[in-house]
Order: sequence, then structure tokens, then C-alpha cells
Amino acid sequence: MWRRVINVSNYLFGGLFNIGLALGLIAVAVFVTNWAFDQGMTVFSTDDIAREPVQVIVEIPEDAGPADVARILEEHELISSAFLFRLESMFNGSANHFLHGTFELNTGMSSSDLMFALNSPEFLAQEEEGRVVLIEGLTNRQIADVAATLGYFSAAEFLYSVENEFFAHSFLAEIAERPNRLEGFLFPDTYNLPANPSPRDLIVRQLDRFADIYDQHMAGRVADLYGILGWQPTLEQVVIVASIIEVEAVIAAERPIVAAVIYNRLAANMPLEMITTVVYATNRRADLLTTADFQINSPYNTFGRTGLPVGAISNPGLSALEAALSPANVNYLFMLKLADEPVGHLFFETAGEFNEARAAIGGE
Repeated sequence: MWRRVINVSNYLFGGLFNIGLALGLIAVAVFVTNWAFDQGMTVFSTDDIAREPVQVIVEIPEDAGPADVARILEEHELISSAFLFRLESMFNGSANHFLHGTFELNTGMSSSDLMFALNSPEFLAQEEEGRVVLIEGLTNRQIADVAATLGYFSAAEFLYSVENEFFAHSFLAEIAERPNRLEGFLFPDTYNLPANPSPRDLIVRQLDRFADIYDQHMAGRVADLYGILGWQPTLEQVVIVASIIEVEAVIAAERPIVAAVIYNRLAANMPLEMITTVVYATNRRADLLTTADFQINSPYNTFGRTGLPVGAISNPGLSALEAALSPANVNYLFMLKLADEPVGHLFFETAGEFNEARAAIGGE
């Protein structure tokens, strides 16, 4: 009988030992895998030129558990595997101490660095202090002037950051490198900024907001335009169209119609002939434009050339973006701006109708 008890005890304790050994091996495997990944990302990077770490603002909600934290980090492209991160954080105990709030992290952090940061109050973003209100339709230069009134940085410093710093937002991967690349993507809104903010603090918030708008209102609908237009615009082209709508159409009800005019003229291979594009190209007020201004050799000038301007001419809000995604089902090719307040338009299908109306009532 005692021999049986001893055999059973050996079996039980042996089984527990094997389970413990297996768990230990799993833990080691997780640590080694993440270490190898972190090292591999550094040593075997496919980038020809190593990028500087990019700041990423991450919000961890009050009710977020370890799985939520891992998922959020993966969505912000700070880790490659939410599962491995969660597993490692559970084994080393850091998962039990994740803090909640807004964290200032960066793309150069390893998984261990991220766990340490999420356990450390010093990585929490500084208390919000400054506030800037940016209305729809401002250009990057105008945003720089408004933001500079806060007194923390100059307009020149803001524009330097816009043109020269790297931003890791995934939607920007589609936008070719060129001057004014971020025009159209600095979403207009009211922004709270940390104490002593840098230009990047504002720019990142604006790009984050555009990403939210894209996810909530635009994802999938850009592709749907093929069924409406018969050709497939890119996200950048939709933003360019929206930027023209934003400054051309003051009356909200007209915006889908203006969108239709733009798309119809593109389909007909007609120059858009939008005065607002000349305003952007020359940096002059519309009422001060000369005949020579309309002949300026600029990729933004839509007089004398077909197609869209090379980039956006303003930073559009949601209403203009919605119009660009849902143009009216009309055949208008021409629009006549009226001098009334608020400034509205008359719309025409033929050049004859347009010219007759312009001769009768004036307008642009």
C-alpha cells in the first residue's frame, strides 16, 4: 500500500514539475522572441536610412486591461504582436501595474521599454495647458500664424516641422514626398496642448484627428467612388477635391454640387478653372488677382491645364470631405459665383447658359 502512495505522489509531483517546467520554457521563449524581434528590428532593418524615433501619443482608457493595452500599442504600430506583448507583460508582472492616461511614447522603444513606460508616471503626458482653435479652410501657413499667437513657437518653426519632420501615420504612406505634403491633412478642430508645446505637439494631434475622421467617416467610401465616378480616385485626390470645395462653397447645401462640378470637369478633361487655386498659387487675395496671375506656371494653377492641382489648397473639415465622397448626381460643368452674402452659386450644364447668365448678372 505504501508503495502505491509513493508512486502516486511521485506521479503528482512529477506532473506538477513538468507543468512548471513547461510554463518556464514558455516564458523564456516569449522573452527570447521579443528580444530577438527588438534586436532584429535594429540590426536587420530594411530601411536604407535609419529613421529617428518618432513620438507617438497613446491614450490608455481607465477601463483598459492588459489585452486592451497590447491592442492599442499594436494599433499605433509600437509593437508587432499584441499577443506576445501581453504574454511577456503577464510573466514579468508589469501587466498588473499598467497606468491609465495619455502617454508620450516613441517608435524606438522596445517592448521592455514600453512596459516600463506604462508603469511609470513620468511618461504620462504633461497636463494640458494651451488651447488653439483652428477653423476649416486654413492653409498650413495660416495655421502657423494662428498657432504662433500662443507664444510658444514661431510660424517659421511650425512650418519647418511640417516640411521636415517625419510622421508615422499610416495614411501618409500614400502621399508622395514633396513640398506642402501635409496640406489638407492638418484637420481643423479645437486642440488642447501640453505645457510649453512644440510645433510637433500640435501637428501630431491634427494628424491623429484626421486619422480618426478617416476611420470613422472615410474608410471604404473612397473605394466606393469608383461606382459613382467610373474611375478610382486616391485618398489624396479626395482630400484635394475637398480642399477646393472648402474654400469655394460657403453654403453647405452647395458643397455636393460643387463636388459634382469638379468631378464632371475632370471626366470631361476640362480645366477646373477654380479661382481659389490661383489664390493659393500666388498667395494673393482673389480681388487682387491680375490677368498675369491666372497664367502663372504653378502645379496648383487650374487655369490652362487639366487635372487636379498637385496638392490640397486648404485643410478641409468634415463637411467638405463628406461632399467630396458623396457628390450630387447632376451634370453641371459650370458654376457662377454670386456677389450676395452669403456667397452662393448658380450652376449650368453648358457654356452657353453660363456665358448668358454671366453677361446678364455678372459674377465670377
